[in-house]
Amino acid sequence: MLEFSKYKKVNNKLSVRLPDDIDTMLRKIAKKEEMSFNNVLVSCIEYALSETDLSKYENVKLEDEN
Repeated sequence: MLEFSKYKKVNNKLSVRLPDDIDTMLRKIAKKEEMSFNNVLVSCIEYALSETDLSKYENVKLEDEN
């Protein structure tokens, strides 16, 4: 089950384009849960990743990795 958490150790900034309906729903959740939009978004992403088989991505090298 998805639970919303507050994150203190977030240090990567990025811009994300979201469809209007997703943006609206995330903002409603943030308001109802009295959390920041960012915390709701990170919680949703973490939940989605925890429900996904990530094993096929473990050996993928990113360009900025040493």
